[in-house]
Amino acid sequence: MRAAAFGVDLILVVGVPLLLASAIVLCVYVSSGEAPAGLDDGFRAAQIVALGLFLFRDAGGGSPGKKLFGLRLILAGGVKAGALQSLLRNVPLLIPGWNLIELSSLLRRRDGRRPGDRVAGTLLVEA
Repeated sequence: MRAAAFGVDLILVVGVPLLLASAIVLCVYVSSGEAPAGLDDGFRAAQIVALGLFLFRDAGGGSPGKKLFGLRLILAGGVKAGALQSLLRNVPLLIPGWNLIELSSLLRRRDGRRPGDRVAGTLLVEA
């Protein structure tokens, strides 16, 4: 369930903004015949938005994918995880190769917590 939720998140939170930005850039380029000044800045802005959405996707107790699959992200006391916890648990995923460490740790640990969860003090549970 966790992997499926992550896949949904990648599509919704990262894929859609970048696909939309790519379509807009293509339409502007095709309609004008040449790339207007600042067009690449618009795409870079979409990348920054996608990055922010990725890092803070778990704020409010879980990402769209987690909520779709009936999962909830909580702190040790049962309180919903907030923006800071979302940032702390997702920043390590931006380090190249770290996702493999996260995956191996997730598979080896009995409690199912990845290193990002331990740093943020979060736990993923069924709602």
